[in-house]
Amino acid sequence: MRQRALICLSCVGLAIFSSDGFGQIPSSSIREAELGRPGKLDGVWQWTLPDTPNGLRPTQSWHATGSSPDGDIYIAGMDHSTNAALYRLDWRAGKLQFVGDARSASEAAKNWMPGETAQKFHTRPLWHGGKIFVATMDRSVLDEGYLSRRGFHWYAYDVASNSFTDLSASEPGGSAVAHGNVVTLASDPVRNVIYGAGVPTGEIYRYDIARGRTDNLGRPGSYDQPYVYTGRVMWVDSRGRLYFTASNSKNPSVHGHVHYYDPETGFGERKDWPLQDGQALEVGQCLAKGKQCVFSDDKGHVYRFDDDGPSWSYLGQIETGQRGSYIWLFHVTAEGKVYTATSTGPQSSAAALYEFDLGNGKTVRLCALAEIDPSLRDRHVHTGYAAWDPEGRFYFASFNWRPDQPVVLSRVDPTRLKAALNKH
Repeated sequence: MRQRALICLSCVGLAIFSSDGFGQIPSSSIREAELGRPGKLDGVWQWTLPDTPNGLRPTQSWHATGSSPDGDIYIAGMDHSTNAALYRLDWRAGKLQFVGDARSASEAAKNWMPGETAQKFHTRPLWHGGKIFVATMDRSVLDEGYLSRRGFHWYAYDVASNSFTDLSASEPGGSAVAHGNVVTLASDPVRNVIYGAGVPTGEIYRYDIARGRTDNLGRPGSYDQPYVYTGRVMWVDSRGRLYFTASNSKNPSVHGHVHYYDPETGFGERKDWPLQDGQALEVGQCLAKGKQCVFSDDKGHVYRFDDDGPSWSYLGQIETGQRGSYIWLFHVTAEGKVYTATSTGPQSSAAALYEFDLGNGKTVRLCALAEIDPSLRDRHVHTGYAAWDPEGRFYFASFNWRPDQPVVLSRVDPTRLKAALNKH
């Protein structure tokens, strides 16, 4: 089973306190917004994630790009060591601005322990009830070492008040759970709860917005080993049922299909919804108000979920011809096209952008990512899914492991890019 393994300065005195006692960081006072720059090809625009006031240099961004209903783009940046931050891109003005980081928000709430770290906001920023939610993942390794770390924190960016808050400051012990991390989120607006999938145990957590409390729902009884690779995307259907996946290298048959949690009946399995090679789902996007969703694992096996029924189908594999590469970038159009890209080995220029047709299962290579702009030549990891603005442009993050190279956020207008490439 693969595992992705790769000093903050003192925080500035920006804390204020709201009437409910949570510490907040007012993002409007942080720094000037970045307007970005054009890419090499038409239809491409780029921004570099800036350092935070307390010294975090965002050198990675794991599956942490998303969009809100009004089209603004949210992206998390982290150093995989000490801290993680959230940024907001105003899509109309093209302005990228820092809105908060884990350490500053928790220090403002007096909820940051000596020596504590927040290695990542691995979660795709989740829109729920007018706020953007993220949660921390402080350890990626699939072993018992997570028991030596404090449990994860929930954070929320309130668009109306322009503040970033540590929600877990009001929970018992100041964390969502005693120990454990969260890697992906899903919203149930009807019940006003947010689900989180845990690492390394694969447990499912539920945060009740009204109560401000996290419940550990456990995990499917079929799991036959203590640590699993937790799928990086999950979703809630119109019935309130949460669907999720995991991988198990010792016994793929246990995890070779979709699992679910039903608020009325508990955990269950859809053994008739198989996963190719037992691979957990990595990326995805729901369309038509959640009535149809398209997902992929990191090897490019593509699936479709239909809420009516509900039903599950396998649509084929994205054919890149690149052995050893990963699919961590995935954006779906209403017309049935998927824009995706490969992530490759360090210092590789082989990473490329592709178009996958959901109707006929064919893959077309559009270009090497280095052709889009030279800044992507040595940034070999490309992540982000379901991040679109109202003008039909998708967004993704690019980075490598080097501490001197921050994350680059790219915006692509596929129509203009394909015209520049003379591919229609």
